[in-house]
Amino acid sequence: MIDPKKFILSDRSLDINEILTQDEIFHLIARQLVSAGVATDETFLVNQLREREKLGSTGVGYGIALPHFIGDNINQPAALIVRLKHPVPWNSIDNEPVKLIVCLVAPEKERNLYLSLLAEIARSLNTPQLRTAALTAQNAASAARIIATPPHQNFLKRNRRLILFFGLVALIFIGAGSILSHISLPAAGIYQELGYLRFNEPEWILRQQLTITLFLAMVIGTLLFWRFRVAIAAAALGTLLIAGVMDLEHTVKFMSIPTILFIMSMMVIVRWLQNIGVFRFIVLKAIEQVKGIPWLLLLLLMAFSVILGGFADEVSAILVTFGLALEVSRRTKAPLVPFLLSLVFATNVGSALTLVGNPIGVYIAFAGGLSFEDFLRWATPVSAITAIIVALLCLILYRRHFFNTRYHLDVQQLEKTAGNIDPIKLRVGLITFFIIIILIALHRRFEVWLGLSDGTALVASALAVTGFIVFYEQEKGRVLVERGIDWWTLLFFMFLFANAACLEYTGVTTKLGYLLLNFAEKIAGTNNCSLTLPAALSFLWISGILSGFVDNLPIVAALAPVVKDLIRIGLPHASILWWALLFGGCFGGNLTVIGSTANLVAVGAFERASGRHIRFREWFKFGIIITAVTLIISSIAIFCQINLAP
Repeated sequence: MIDPKKFILSDRSLDINEILTQDEIFHLIARQLVSAGVATDETFLVNQLREREKLGSTGVGYGIALPHFIGDNINQPAALIVRLKHPVPWNSIDNEPVKLIVCLVAPEKERNLYLSLLAEIARSLNTPQLRTAALTAQNAASAARIIATPPHQNFLKRNRRLILFFGLVALIFIGAGSILSHISLPAAGIYQELGYLRFNEPEWILRQQLTITLFLAMVIGTLLFWRFRVAIAAAALGTLLIAGVMDLEHTVKFMSIPTILFIMSMMVIVRWLQNIGVFRFIVLKAIEQVKGIPWLLLLLLMAFSVILGGFADEVSAILVTFGLALEVSRRTKAPLVPFLLSLVFATNVGSALTLVGNPIGVYIAFAGGLSFEDFLRWATPVSAITAIIVALLCLILYRRHFFNTRYHLDVQQLEKTAGNIDPIKLRVGLITFFIIIILIALHRRFEVWLGLSDGTALVASALAVTGFIVFYEQEKGRVLVERGIDWWTLLFFMFLFANAACLEYTGVTTKLGYLLLNFAEKIAGTNNCSLTLPAALSFLWISGILSGFVDNLPIVAALAPVVKDLIRIGLPHASILWWALLFGGCFGGNLTVIGSTANLVAVGAFERASGRHIRFREWFKFGIIITAVTLIISSIAIFCQINLAP
């Protein structure tokens, strides 16, 4: 095995404290390599590095770039480490700016050595522990030594995640088969009337076993190999098709294309509004009224996090409000962590405010046939009250940072960070934003008036506004569709929805609902009306706790069919279960740093700006308080309103 220590120039490693462009960095790297005798022509090196980037970005993700090439003008194989205090955009595969660069060059005659060295360095940087150590090392020379002496792992250690994955899948398959063989639906009553007794047959039990195994394999695989989640979800769905568990017709139906179309359209609309500065403009105008009072500034930013989280989406909300918090922190030296956690908590709570705030809200709306007005009646009051209590809690938890002090804010300087905003586009954007909100809010009325099926006007409104935006932007419209839509995530959603719906198709959720009812009966006795409350609280707390550690959409997608079955068999007031799922999925995201997309986006921005990491315990000690309080509030709301639910 090749030894990287012989080729990594630790003594020539660079720590760059200035703000530089990619091209300026290439010049510095070339200068170092020439001074080390690796090459003689600085211009040649710079041109080769540029040409290599044109072939495809060398940003490998996680804030690391690996520029490399072979050239006849190179004297010897060598690798140079560069660390940047100010990360540089690099068009990386994860769109994260780069703060660690490993540049590898070699002469043509050493091609085999070059490929081996490149593979060894790439393997080292792909090791999470080593990568973190290199990124957080004291200086570039230390990072070089870390990369030069990677831990050589044996096969088992190197592939421990893969072994763990297949081991868990095997255990799930065996366990599911054992458990399902002991669960039988009653041979009379509602289960017989609905034709569910077929789910007791051996053929369907095997299908259920495969479905459970593949769905949980997808969830576990997504946790262990997040970057490959689309591949894992696609493989699970393909296996279901090959095994004959599901056919193509049902697969397409289960992908919930209306939900995908609506989410896709809203992605374009929200990205456009964000690009032209609508959200930032609104928040900046409000900040002018704060007069530098810290606690008022925090409450204002949290309020906008809630509103934008509910009426736009959680990612846009946190990007706008935390982006402004970063600017405030830079100018006033205010601590950043209190802003980070408070704004994320508010965003996650606000994402339950309306139908459009979170993908799980959209999914629940289509799955349950719920309208925007239903969300205003059942979700908005609970989310708003919870947001107020969370804001007060944050002020109490961080009281020493926001009281007895005052910020000297220059709002004009903050406005400059927004760049040049076209006033005409801003006006069109504001009008468009209000129009889409009105159309979404009244979609159910349009559907009744025009005799359309549920959700038709909702999707049509989003598509129509998207069409207007693309036409209005002309040539930029194509770029907006290509880059404004997260196609990777949409594909994952489609595969996820189909996998989750297969749980309902094969009867898994019917049996799960039957077990849940038995559990509720033991708690509530024989009164059918009182069965719904323990069921709703179970949905709320299970989805809330699991959403803190697993992406909330798989959890909600798996439990939504159970709600459908409980409604189908006539559980009284069962529609309250939809709101239990919504609150659990949204509020539970505050539990840990990986609980929601908003968390990850905000933490990424924080790490790039401050150069430090948020530790799990640092987040969890506040996240558990906020999550517990918000779930308790939701429990009280469900208890008080359960008899009013259809």
